[in-house]
Amino acid sequence: MRFNFRILLVGVGALLIGLYFQLFGLNPPVIKNQTASSPIEGFFWPDQMQLRQFDLVGHDNQKFDVRRFSNHWSFVFFGFTNCPDICPITLNTLRQVREKLRQDTYPDIDQTAFVFISVDGERDTPDRLRDYIESFGEGFIAASGTKPQIESLTTQLGVPWSIDKNAMGQNHDNHAESQNHDNHAEGQDYLVNHSGAIFLISPEATLASIYQPLHDADEIAGRFMQIQKFLRNNS
Repeated sequence: MRFNFRILLVGVGALLIGLYFQLFGLNPPVIKNQTASSPIEGFFWPDQMQLRQFDLVGHDNQKFDVRRFSNHWSFVFFGFTNCPDICPITLNTLRQVREKLRQDTYPDIDQTAFVFISVDGERDTPDRLRDYIESFGEGFIAASGTKPQIESLTTQLGVPWSIDKNAMGQNHDNHAESQNHDNHAEGQDYLVNHSGAIFLISPEATLASIYQPLHDADEIAGRFMQIQKFLRNNS
């Protein structure tokens, strides 16, 4: 039987397109230009964007603003609690990162924060965020807020996200999915589209690095330790 290479090429192309949308949803990936002099891939050096003031509400019902990033490192991921796959998978990967850093005796692991920012502030109240984030263990905190409050941070970092309440009961991909609320209340089932990137924020509240999906705990921890070593040798 004669093999049709045209069919093979079409199939491979479709697979690549499907993989793209699985990773990035309807939004393009977050891209930040790396400084030419940076010695580590994905590490912004020496020029790092300084975060300005933003206003969110933490899962502890306390104000969550730029000061919450001061004096410690933070890994930040944006999503929503009703996300069925990419959010729990990514947060579990960050849990593995925390455990790996502890095993590697990183001295400041107890001060390192793993932050989940929900872009679905209407459903993700502080109580709901608390119940959700505590399942990932120590070191994890969560925050959200109104749309303008969320945008006060996402706009600075260039994080793509959207909520389409007119798109009910649709399923596009891992980043843009119709979510079924526990009580299926009217108006509570809608599409949420968000970035899959993880942002590394320095103790000076600057953007140090961006990890693009697919995420691997060893790679995340490895780059982080490379950054720590570089900063110790160049401080």
